[in-house]
Amino acid sequence: MKQIHLASGLLSLLTFFVIEVNAQSITITPKWTAQAQFAGYYVAEKMGFYKEEGLEVHIRHPFISESSFSFLDKGLAQAVVMNLSYALTERAMGGARVVNIMQTSQENNLMLVSRSPLKGISSLQHKKIAVWNHLSQKLLDQIARFYNLQVEWVRFNSGVNIFLSGAVDICLVGSFNEYPQLIECGMKIDSTCTLRFADYGYNLPEDGLYITEEFLYQHPEAVRKLVRASIRGWIWANEHREETLDIVMEQVHRCNVGTNRYHQRKMLEEVLRLQVDRRTGKRTYHLSREGFNCAVNHLLPENVQKSNHISYEDFVK
Repeated sequence: MKQIHLASGLLSLLTFFVIEVNAQSITITPKWTAQAQFAGYYVAEKMGFYKEEGLEVHIRHPFISESSFSFLDKGLAQAVVMNLSYALTERAMGGARVVNIMQTSQENNLMLVSRSPLKGISSLQHKKIAVWNHLSQKLLDQIARFYNLQVEWVRFNSGVNIFLSGAVDICLVGSFNEYPQLIECGMKIDSTCTLRFADYGYNLPEDGLYITEEFLYQHPEAVRKLVRASIRGWIWANEHREETLDIVMEQVHRCNVGTNRYHQRKMLEEVLRLQVDRRTGKRTYHLSREGFNCAVNHLLPENVQKSNHISYEDFVK
């Protein structure tokens, strides 16, 4: 009997060892430093969801001045979190063969905050507008072209000091990060001094998970497992928010990011809200055809749409 138990134990150990040796190694690079915006991926790694799928997943954050796309482009990561706007413009105008395999954001979080009332898009004409360094110039040019704007884009890395100091007239902020930061700094923001992009026809879905076509064709089963485990991580994060914040705070402490639990809670709540499709009231984790078409119409000039046509089926897998 002991020999049977011993043989069974050795077989289990051997099976575990083989699974570990054959595990597909994948590096995920979020588009920013550690924060609750990427909570679902942290959860999937911490709770072992990736390992259960036979994947060895590593999460590698970029520096503030780096884009997640550069990690994919240089082969430093196999999957990256990017805005739909960034990914689409890089594919259409930069030739990058990237594909969307999962969509977390379903609603746009971008806002403009001003010291004086904003009466529509025309209020932006000839203003200094602070924008993040990681936004591509192609995207900014296309936004200005779409709304017929002449503005001065002032680049900055992070935070809200550029606006608080009075260096710019208007600042681009995210509803889940910089906007609550301004409030936490004691600033009282009148609703007439804010402009939400989503209210002006620019309700583009944002965060999605992207890989190269080459990686998809070489490892289709690993990609399916990656998506399945990542979705499971986000579902768990939505259902266990305080435990998720524990995991997030482990990440931010490990990465030496200056923040606090209160701010990360506000971020997590807003990120999870933005994941809900307002038409269905559900989290689909999929980029809809409507969201894709909205991005194409807003971001790509007509000549690019005609000369370098990208179909929904080519871009969304």
